[in-house]
Amino acid sequence: MEPQKKSFNIKILVEITIVFLTILSIKHLADYFDVIGAGSIAIWCGIIVSTIFMKQKKINWKELGPKIPKGTKNWMINILITLGTVILVFSIMGLIVKPILESFGLTNPAGVADRFAFFMGKPLVFIGYLITVVWFGAALGEELLFRGYLLNRLVDCTGNNTLGIIIALIIHAVIFGMLHIYQGLAGVIATGCIALIFGSVYFIIKRKLFPIIIAHGIINSLSLIGLYFNNGVIS
Repeated sequence: MEPQKKSFNIKILVEITIVFLTILSIKHLADYFDVIGAGSIAIWCGIIVSTIFMKQKKINWKELGPKIPKGTKNWMINILITLGTVILVFSIMGLIVKPILESFGLTNPAGVADRFAFFMGKPLVFIGYLITVVWFGAALGEELLFRGYLLNRLVDCTGNNTLGIIIALIIHAVIFGMLHIYQGLAGVIATGCIALIFGSVYFIIKRKLFPIIIAHGIINSLSLIGLYFNNGVIS
């Protein structure tokens, strides 16, 4: 049985590697041609590839949690979870992570906000970016790929128990953080911490993605709205 399990784990790792090599390749190509929303395009290409692998194993996306709540009670529960997640992320990042990073002199690179200069002073372009890139690309796309796909596939490797889930959470957070390397070391650590929070909530609420998708969208939107009204300066 052990050799079969080892072979199974290797297949999963190869699958994950292919998915993320696809993401990195598409992102590099899109960046080369200065395509807006390159990261979101790459993420959805990764989702397409991961969907192909999932179909081979007869795994449906609905099994991984992105179900819309039904009934007033479920909606209220999901709204409370969403608000709680938003508050938790802002509290941990603002009161713990940010001060620690700053104490070590770690801040975002000076030009990190330049990538958003194209929509400054252009409200319609800004709204379009919020809808397509922030909500469809980051909130929906990243949650499907990282919490829905990656975390569950890693757990298949590490084991569906407390230790296995913790290891999977850490690995997925490192990968998520490294994909934000353009934000410097501070950005890698910060986004990695956010991934840990989202992933932990995902398991605590029994692998439901909907409230985390909405929380992700709200957090990113508030951050970007703050950037927009602060003339592109990260405070």
